[in-house]
Amino acid sequence: MLKSIILLTALLISGAAVAQQSQPALLAPVPAAAALPVLGVTPVAPANGVRYQYQLVRLDNDWRVIFAPAWRGQTALEPDTKLFRGAKTGEVDALLLQALNELSADGWELLEIRTSVQPVSATQKMETSLTFSDPNRPQYDGKTTYSSDSQTRYLFRRALLR
Repeated sequence: MLKSIILLTALLISGAAVAQQSQPALLAPVPAAAALPVLGVTPVAPANGVRYQYQLVRLDNDWRVIFAPAWRGQTALEPDTKLFRGAKTGEVDALLLQALNELSADGWELLEIRTSVQPVSATQKMETSLTFSDPNRPQYDGKTTYSSDSQTRYLFRRALLR
């Protein structure tokens, strides 16, 4: 009986030592290309000597539609229910689309849509799971998760009267 306990203890200790020695190296560092911003811009038609007035519309990270300069006396549109219970799904999108439609109806021409994605952070995580065939050799899975901030801006123009 004592021999079997000593043998079992020796096997457990040696198995733990083998498992500690077989741990993989750290995850590979995040590639530098993953941290580069991405920018997409639509081409602009030439003005041919005509002077224009410009209007910028964008969706803010705080779920507001921002105007620069002010449009119809407003610099921002936000849902009425935001302060009390949060915006409903699609409510901010509806405000944005309504503003874009009203600008078009007022004679503003959509000139440019600019979309930018700026990486903010990267998180690396190492997970282990035991395989059924050999519990002394766990399987290691490395995962990298990227977080980014994206923004779309709409630039409108309208010809100035001479």
